[in-house]
Amino acid sequence: MHKNYTLPLIIAAGMFGVTAASSVAIAADSDMASTEKQGKENQSAIRDAWLHGKLESALLFNEHLNSFNIDTKVQNGTAHLSGAVESDIDRDLAGEIAKSIKGVTKVENKLVVDKAKAAMTKNDDATKERQGFKRTVMNATLTARIKSQLLANGNTGGMAINVDSKQGAVTLSGTVVSSEEKDLALKLAENTRGATSVTDRLVVKPAS
Repeated sequence: MHKNYTLPLIIAAGMFGVTAASSVAIAADSDMASTEKQGKENQSAIRDAWLHGKLESALLFNEHLNSFNIDTKVQNGTAHLSGAVESDIDRDLAGEIAKSIKGVTKVENKLVVDKAKAAMTKNDDATKERQGFKRTVMNATLTARIKSQLLANGNTGGMAINVDSKQGAVTLSGTVVSSEEKDLALKLAENTRGATSVTDRLVVKPAS
């Protein structure tokens, strides 16, 4: 009797097709899941880097802390602090600053109180260089802040007034058209956050 192999072959081919399609679908799902996971990891890394930058800046510009003794890392929203500080107050202050960063979900504060180590770090060349950079940035920030106040106020000729800042000490120079404008410019500078003193070198030169 002649056996008919056509039907089994068709069934086998169909099953092979289904299996192959299933394998492709599974592989596609796996690739998609892998891509999605990678995307989430990349987003997390970007967010952590952004938070780390905010934390570093917050510590850098706090006048009570020597942030160059403090090592920081942010991983999955958790801020890690390590290094040496001079007192328990500094340790707690650094931890509170980290907690205050929006997006930081947890703080691992492993700072140790070690006055000798903190003092040693404070005096090394790299720290001195970074402290110089910090002062430069703070001076530029204060200058820009005061200049913006002068330009925004319609009664001061901000373009004719020069602003120089050095560790909170501000000097105003240039020309103003009246004593009233001079007094206003000085007061605006005095009331700007970060200014500790204001030196007046403005010259009253009435408009002709």
